[in-house]
Formats: sequence, C-alpha cells, structure tokens
Amino acid sequence: MRNPVQALFFWWTSVLTKYFPRFGAGLLDIPIRAIVGNPLLSFIMKRRNQTRLTTVKKYRRFLVHPDIHIGDAIMAQSAVTALRDFFPDAEVDFVANKSVMSFFEGNPEVDRFLPMYSGGVFAPDAELQMVADLIKKGNYDLCININPFLSGDRLSKKAGPVFDFTTHAPTMVRNEGIPTQINHIAHQYHFFVHDLLKRTLKPEREIPFKGVGVRVSDAAFEEAAQFMEGFSTSRPLVLMNTDTASPYTRLPFPYQVELTKRLLQQGVSMLIGAGHVDAGIGNRLLETIPESQRGKVRLIPAKMSLQAYTALSDQCDLFVTGDTGPMHLAAARKHSRTGKYNVRNRTAVLCFFGGTPSRMSGYDSFQPGYMAANQDAPSWTVVAGSPCRNITCINKLFKTCETVRCFEELDLGKVMDQIALHLKQTASEKSTLRPAPPPQLSQQRDSL
Repeated sequence: MRNPVQALFFWWTSVLTKYFPRFGAGLLDIPIRAIVGNPLLSFIMKRRNQTRLTTVKKYRRFLVHPDIHIGDAIMAQSAVTALRDFFPDAEVDFVANKSVMSFFEGNPEVDRFLPMYSGGVFAPDAELQMVADLIKKGNYDLCININPFLSGDRLSKKAGPVFDFTTHAPTMVRNEGIPTQINHIAHQYHFFVHDLLKRTLKPEREIPFKGVGVRVSDAAFEEAAQFMEGFSTSRPLVLMNTDTASPYTRLPFPYQVELTKRLLQQGVSMLIGAGHVDAGIGNRLLETIPESQRGKVRLIPAKMSLQAYTALSDQCDLFVTGDTGPMHLAAARKHSRTGKYNVRNRTAVLCFFGGTPSRMSGYDSFQPGYMAANQDAPSWTVVAGSPCRNITCINKLFKTCETVRCFEELDLGKVMDQIALHLKQTASEKSTLRPAPPPQLSQQRDSL
C-alpha cells in the first residue's frame, strides 16, 4: 500500500536535495530531528503505551507482526525473544512473508507461523485487512505491530491491545544524535518490548541480546554444496553480494569493480552474486576480471534459492554487501533446521552504506553505537560520503532522486586496510589445515 501523501512528501525532499544538496539536507535534518526526536514526544508515546498496558488482563497469547521485507522480518524475531524473556510458557504467533517463512521454521520461541503476505514491495490492502481481522478474531492478549502500513484505523476496537513500534520512532530519531547508543533496528525491537513490560513486570530470564538467528534447510545445504563442487576453498573465500533492492543502497558498479580487483590481489577466492533487481550486474562484474584471475571466481546463478544463498554465505570467510535483506541473513546466526548439518558461523560481514542510516541497519564490531553481526567473526560498516544524506533517506522506497549521490566519496584503500588483517589471519589458518569440505552431517545426528 503506497500512501500518496508520503509519496508526495518524499518526492519533494528528493527535489529539494537535488538543487540544494547540503542546504536541503540540513533544512530537512534540523526540524525533523528536533520535532520527531523530541524527548517530550518520546515520553508521551511511552506514557500512552504504559496506560494501554494497564488494560491487559492476562499474558498468555501474543502476536508479533513484522514488516513484510526480508530484513525487517528477520530482525523482528528479536521482539519474540524479548517476549520470551518475560513469558517463557506463553503462546506466540508470528506473521510472516511466504518468501522468508522458511528461515523461521524451527525457531523454538515461536509456536505458530502465519504466512499471510505473498511478497512484493508493498503489501496489498487485502492482505493487510486479513492481518487486521486476525488481530480482531485471534483473542490475543497483546500484539506487537512492527508493520507501519497496518495503522490503528484498520483495527477494530474489539482487537486486543496493539502496541505499534512507530510509537518508538521518536526514541530512535533521538538516538541518532547519541553516538554511543546502539540504534540497530533489531536491538531496538528487543528494547521496545523490554521497556514496555519491565515497568510493571519482572523478566523470567536475563540473557544479553546478541542478535537473531535463521534456520537453514537440508535441501539448502545440499544445493550450496553442489554449487561449490570443484571450487577451491584453500584460500579465504569472499562472497560479493552485488545487488540491493534500491540504487540508494547499492554499491556503485565502478566501486564494485575496484573492490573486486583489490580483493583478488589479496589472494582470495570469490563468489559473485548474479543480481536480481539490477539484473546481470554479476555477469558485468565477472567480465571485468582478467582471464588469469577467472579461475578464482565463480558466479552464483540468479536462480539459486535464498535458503541456499544463506547456506553458501556460511561457508564464506567474508560477506561484502550493501544495505539489503541478504546482509541480515549473512549477519544472523545460522542453525541447521534438522540438526543434521554443521554450521560455521564464522563469516565476517562488510557493509557499505549510502543513503540509509548505518547505525539502524549496519553491523560493526568496533565502532560505538553499532551492533555486531551475530557471527564468531568481525563485522565492519563503511559509510560513504554524500552531500545530501538526511533523515528522510531512511525511506528508500519513496525517494525519487534522479542522480544517486549516496556513494559520492569512498576510500577503498582505507576499507582494505580494515579487512586485510582478517583475510591474512584466515589465509594463515587455511594454510595449516586441509581445504574445508562443504557442510557435513553433524556428529550428533551421525551417532543416531
């Protein structure tokens, strides 16, 4: 559902920064941050939620309703974890997009998955109405709504108490001005639920939140292993995720060419994504690689399933990406859905950010204010220089900038300095070990 008022507003902001990039960015940032991020507004929203919480009579059945996009749905699992901290024995339902539901199946914190969205950039009105009806008829004691397109006017007064994550927006906007505050969306989903409940209830468990996980099927592991047959893994293995859903988050092609060249000079093997939104970008990148280096590179076909792509990322030592759904899949903790396959969870993640706020989505093990990837490996976020970046860039789906200036300044030499030590350590480890085999059946399952 595309809101015409929103579309008009973001079109205007794009025009403003086209003609007045720095002045326009400041003109948007200053009043929006001051108004939306006002501490008083944040206090009012929290107080309203606390008042609504007093209407909850019991805590037995919950619904978590995430946004429909891949990354948002993956990160929304943190809200479920927060609920389980307080109510380990309650019943929790989770609305899912059909295209990503396979990543949740087997999550022990969810009792029932409801695949009610068919996919696409915006959810159709009919599907949103189905969820609204579910909330009304499902007899839920409490609903956490993270989907901004399911507004309160769609919900019947007979629906149970619904707590919208949009009421937490003032806090997140204010956090952007506090460099040390972790403002990652997954972290804030978790914090939102904790902050709501802890004022009147005491958690049953207190486990530090480190991130979310995904479940990978046996078929995905097998598809990834088949793809890797005959390809050497004796060198550090890098996966270049070439594509994103938006040009404002996609590392420009010339930078991808230069980065690939520099990585190959480090003596790595590379997997290159074929691309979907920017169809053929992987082939174009492959064509820039000298014939003498082609044996170190393999193109991941566009037809590979997202599940197998995730299994493949677990075999890699470094995952390079822009701000997109597969970034969150690479950063998530991998689990074999059946327990039959071993997973590594040792993939370093290198995130490049253009228009979107990096602290809200990016992963970094070293910079304050960031959340690290949920891997036993480092993560880095690189923010490109842009003259017109501003708070409205967060809604990349509505922006209409004719010229993409999100990555105008980027020092790839500095980037390579950041990751060179990791690649060197990985190469050293691999030189003392036999080449890593594809994922194998776990010893635990073998013994059965």
